[in-house]
Amino acid sequence: MKKNIFLFTVLLLLLSSCGSVRNFNYFQDTVAGDNSPVVNAMQTVKIRPYDKISIIVSCKDPAMATMYNLLSSTNRVGSTSAQSTGYGYISYYTVDENGEIDFPILGKIAVAGLNRNEIAVAVKKALTTSEQGLKDATVTVEYADLHVGVLGEVKNAGIVPINRDQFTILDAIERAGDLTQYGNRKNVKVFRKNGNSVDTYEVDLTKFKDLCASPVFMLQQDDVIYVEPNKVKARQSTAVGNTILTPTFWMSAMSFAVTMVLLITK
Repeated sequence: MKKNIFLFTVLLLLLSSCGSVRNFNYFQDTVAGDNSPVVNAMQTVKIRPYDKISIIVSCKDPAMATMYNLLSSTNRVGSTSAQSTGYGYISYYTVDENGEIDFPILGKIAVAGLNRNEIAVAVKKALTTSEQGLKDATVTVEYADLHVGVLGEVKNAGIVPINRDQFTILDAIERAGDLTQYGNRKNVKVFRKNGNSVDTYEVDLTKFKDLCASPVFMLQQDDVIYVEPNKVKARQSTAVGNTILTPTFWMSAMSFAVTMVLLITK
């Protein structure tokens, strides 16, 4: 009798351990040599109305280039309104509601729906075709305030800046310090603003192939990722909590059962 109860207890503990690993590991459907296509692999971050960008024009004649750079007259400590360059402090352009920026001398330039490289090409084209333009201009475009939000069971929740043209959900989670042990890896939500509404997506971080096929694998600015707590964290809010799931609880319970059986049989 004792032997059977002991073996049953060990089996329960092993099954509990296996279940914990399945809930904790990422990308459980992958093996070496797998190839998981990304459905929107060519998608890049596109500029939208009210985004901020910096545009720096340079050429052989610095004085000519200065005419086309939006210089800031002051640079305050802690300010995010300008960045230092060889031409001074360059202010950021805020894209207006029509998707345009008001560029020095050249006037309005449409940038909404374009990525950084496409904006640089559009500005350079405008410079070279203008009567007062620069034939040898080099144009550099940088994001100024593009970001996503990461909330819930991650180590460093908050705003994560976008610093590349292709920014994935894995990039955002990495910047947030990874999920905590209490994060539900099987149901991570992504909220994306779409006009006057917000679309909700769910991704499973244990299934890499499905993740690559998700429309939110490649993130857009202002996306919000929410990692909900797993059942272990949720049970911590109750009086009994996770006590019933601990090995100590089951060993004590089995020990009590063995004692009762012995007392009854005697």
